[in-house]
Amino acid sequence: MGSIEKHGKGSFRLSVVTGYDAKGKPVRERKNVKVKNKTLSRQELAKFEAEVLQGEYTKPNFTRLEEFYSDWVKKYGEDRLNPRTLKEYMNIIEKRILPQYGHLKLSDLKAMHVVSFLDRLKDGSGRLDGKKEHLSSSTIRNCYKAFKSLLTAADEFDLIKNNPARNIKPPTVKQKKPLAYSREKLVALEEKHILEEKSAILFEQSLSQLSKGELIVKEIKNGMEGSASIPHELLKMVVHFKNRRKKEFIRTRDRQYDPERIFLFADELGKPMRPDNVSQWWARFRKRQNIEGLRFYDLRNYSVTYLIQQNVPTKSISSRVRHRKIGTTMDFYGHHFEEVDQVAAEHFNVFSINRPTINE
Repeated sequence: MGSIEKHGKGSFRLSVVTGYDAKGKPVRERKNVKVKNKTLSRQELAKFEAEVLQGEYTKPNFTRLEEFYSDWVKKYGEDRLNPRTLKEYMNIIEKRILPQYGHLKLSDLKAMHVVSFLDRLKDGSGRLDGKKEHLSSSTIRNCYKAFKSLLTAADEFDLIKNNPARNIKPPTVKQKKPLAYSREKLVALEEKHILEEKSAILFEQSLSQLSKGELIVKEIKNGMEGSASIPHELLKMVVHFKNRRKKEFIRTRDRQYDPERIFLFADELGKPMRPDNVSQWWARFRKRQNIEGLRFYDLRNYSVTYLIQQNVPTKSISSRVRHRKIGTTMDFYGHHFEEVDQVAAEHFNVFSINRPTINE
């Protein structure tokens, strides 16, 4: 049963009885609306009654996002997230989200706020260092997940009616610059970075080790993220390796180094290799195979030389090794191009058959 009280010009208070307390007094839900006349207020009352009776009504909450943040840390983050992820999300929330939206009431946060937040990250205006470059896809996704985690907790605690981020997907950042990979990027690969449908591997993050031994995953600087196509035979090997890691992850999930990441190059409990482990492994491999004087980084130069010898277009090679200009590739590998050019010139000898002599 509902009722309407007029509270000034164009303002009405709606009231719906939901039951009675132990003393027989009615328990009500109330809501203030602003409409032009009482007829419209009756329409609002009908909607309000339906929401209350169907259990869809959420009381207005005046808690601000910055006030809710500490509750999120203690009652949600510390319970649901592993320490590394929680630390990363807290850093994002404190530096990126609260400065923009902390003053807003939870009930006032809409999907458009999340969309605008992601758009600013996507176009580069949301960078904290003032640079005009795109943020990496990994950074944008982490910012999105941090924001969504806040709103998911508010939804679960019945502080908002619906999670505004529920149906929003983080944008895909299109990088114009090709790839340059290193051991730091290699050990940061996760199973999600194996793009089977494209026969490629996505490099979007790197892993570094702090002085105290802690391993940190971070975005790739200077727009150097991107994907690298790989041969189908190598893809089969990588996919097989990925599936093995996923099985290990499922079997020991409660003991995993990071329950939210499946690193490819890691021990059985998911702790990724340190970047310097790659060089150490390569040194042992060279010794076993009697390969002298070949650094891990030299493999890059050998691959370029091979592609040149296979007459792969210079532009494709330049893009693959992450040179901004073809001239840079020519400067580094010009002598190899000259050798191939000489071989190409010899093909014209076919036209010299039965050629007339000079005297003729």
